[in-house]
Amino acid sequence: MLRIADAESGSQQFNDDGTVVSHKNTDGTIDRGIFQINSSHQKDAERMGYDIMTADGNIKYALYLYKIQGTRPWSASKPVWSKVVPTD
Repeated sequence: MLRIADAESGSQQFNDDGTVVSHKNTDGTIDRGIFQINSSHQKDAERMGYDIMTADGNIKYALYLYKIQGTRPWSASKPVWSKVVPTD
């Protein structure tokens, strides 16, 4: 999950100006925060008590997604996070 967060947002919830790291998609949805949680999940996250606009809520909802869907929500960044890291 740490490699996914790094690939998605550089492991950052906020930009230098304090705004949430976001990416607008061609379908009109927006990916937000450390794990770039898609705005299509916003209502579900809120029902569960998670605010994806905060680091804590973004991480907790990402862990929930991982538990039920594995790495599928982050398939677009798989070429980056799935690279084998050499060990010394």
